[in-house]
Amino acid sequence: MAGQKPLCVAIIICNEVIEDKRTNNKTLVSIFSRIGTQKVPCIHPRMFVMASLTDGHGNVPLVFRIVHLATETSIVELSGEANFTSPMDVADVVLEFLNLTFERDGAYAVEVLAVGELLGMRRFNVEMVEENTTEEE
Repeated sequence: MAGQKPLCVAIIICNEVIEDKRTNNKTLVSIFSRIGTQKVPCIHPRMFVMASLTDGHGNVPLVFRIVHLATETSIVELSGEANFTSPMDVADVVLEFLNLTFERDGAYAVEVLAVGELLGMRRFNVEMVEENTTEEE
């Protein structure tokens, strides 16, 4: 049975999440909001998304979706869950995305939804970059 809809207080995109097994504290490595590529489509091999949620109650099923904003095209959806024993709890939900294919450049967003309702979103860009043609001497 789903619990009370939580409040999303943060969504972070990064290259790695390290979790201390004893304390459950997390270290986020290489936080980013831009993916540079020389061509599209491109494949981004690995990224993590962490959403911090509070003010929930019980077990709350979540959907994490990555969407191209201009076309509203979803490129991937993953399910997760936040567990709350009290509305004062903060649940940090971490998901790993592997081999994401971006068909076009432009603005994207990670969206976090519960019961079909948007709790929060984090924008990021896939940008064309020129190949570095200068060599170090």
